[in-house]
Amino acid sequence: MNDLMPSRPSWLHETRILLRLHWRPLLAIVVVTELVSAGVGIAGTLAAIRAVDVFPGLDGTIGVALVFMVPAVLAGMCNAWTWAAVVEVCRSAGAGRRVGVAVALRQGLRPAGPLALWLAGMALLNAVIRAYTFHELLDGYRSRSFQTASAVATISAWYLVFATALLPLVVLVEQRGAGRAWLLAHSRAATAGQIIAVLAFGLAVDYVADLVLTGLRRESGYALPPGLTEVATSVLGVLTITVSMAALMTAYLRRVAPFAATEPEPTPGPAEPVVIELGRTW
Repeated sequence: MNDLMPSRPSWLHETRILLRLHWRPLLAIVVVTELVSAGVGIAGTLAAIRAVDVFPGLDGTIGVALVFMVPAVLAGMCNAWTWAAVVEVCRSAGAGRRVGVAVALRQGLRPAGPLALWLAGMALLNAVIRAYTFHELLDGYRSRSFQTASAVATISAWYLVFATALLPLVVLVEQRGAGRAWLLAHSRAATAGQIIAVLAFGLAVDYVADLVLTGLRRESGYALPPGLTEVATSVLGVLTITVSMAALMTAYLRRVAPFAATEPEPTPGPAEPVVIELGRTW
């Protein structure tokens, strides 16, 4: 039976195919939504700080939590919009249609609603963890309570990211929730390894970028042009997000359709393995 089943390209190979076919609209969608996210995040942070100043009852721990929560929830909502637009592009490609970036962003607004609630809730939980850790920091960096809270918060935050990595696709494609995403992330070692690889990729990019920028600062006598660090960080962030979304989408498709027949080598036109997968799955 195995002799009759065509071999399937690797996860990395299918990710490269997906990026080669759709990198332009995916990149454009990420750029637009990240700009919107940055704008509403700054506005939300300023509004939260203003609220803390105006209402005395919001000082202390509640005020700190509010400053963390508002931009985190807004970022989660923008992230849902990004995923919905990207899924719209890939779904249309699987059906043999092409949609523009503006159309994908517009059509992604409605399906982004349920996902926005999920991601906003996850962001809210993460913000509460960060706010609690910051509150413990006020007692002293070397205090036992802060060290414990910091370790628990770091482990919890990373596990939450891992366990819900496929949540956007589960909500948008299957109309299901966090339980299904958790099951997919844990049910196969290959899928878990692919998610971990995506997270490690993001960490590695951040680490290397920090090393390079730190070296440039030292060589220039800490006189880099204004905004250079921010621009470089933003560009790398956009590229990392685009690649990570493609890799997670491929991991999801391989998990929900592990035995889909594909050609050993990609062929021109609609016979690309990833496009076939998108069409069959959606």
